[in-house]
Amino acid sequence: MRGSFEHAYQLLTSYFAEVRLVDPDFVFDIQTTSCKDKRFTMCFWCFGPPQKTYKLLRPVVVIDETFLKGRYRGTLLTTIAIDLSNHFFPLTFSITDSETTESWTYFLVMFRYNFYGYDTRFVVISDRNPIIINDVPKVFLFAIHAFCAFHIFNNIKTTLESTRIAFRMAAEALTSINFDKHMNAIRNTDLVGLQYILGIPKEAWFNLYIPMSRYVVTLSCSAYHLF
Repeated sequence: MRGSFEHAYQLLTSYFAEVRLVDPDFVFDIQTTSCKDKRFTMCFWCFGPPQKTYKLLRPVVVIDETFLKGRYRGTLLTTIAIDLSNHFFPLTFSITDSETTESWTYFLVMFRYNFYGYDTRFVVISDRNPIIINDVPKVFLFAIHAFCAFHIFNNIKTTLESTRIAFRMAAEALTSINFDKHMNAIRNTDLVGLQYILGIPKEAWFNLYIPMSRYVVTLSCSAYHLF
């Protein structure tokens, strides 16, 4: 609220240190350029204790990003989970310059290190960002990667709102019969939209076809868009 953006970034380490005084389990990491000029490149933080927190949550994690406004712009990467009462629980945060392979790998590796082991089985929900699609199986060997139905819904190549509605109902269908009913409705009215949907494996967006789907209320991260 006060001061310049430059001064705020200069105080970042001090701020994180102050938070740790209040929360000893607070985790943070700051990446800079060479030791000489110490230019900020990206950072990561999460409130603790991470491992104990994870045990209280469903094994489903949504990863997403939002773009920061201000002089230096940048990107805020986040992971959000659901507790046993279906409340949203922000887990980790990272500020980077942009969405790059380096920044996403850094974020996911830090997330894995603090919350999950190599052999942990859980569901990751994301948009269809090619970098995320490529990185998730490398960082989380046993994770099930599903796609956000909200993003697919918005990107369906169609001018018919009925197609998007039918897709959403198909994604959330509780039986194969209902799934086929909604997909047939699309097939009978919008072949272009159907081809786009069929180009995405249904194992990545249809609840009944995803292992551990009993933990996924709906494969949509629209409710997680907090920014």
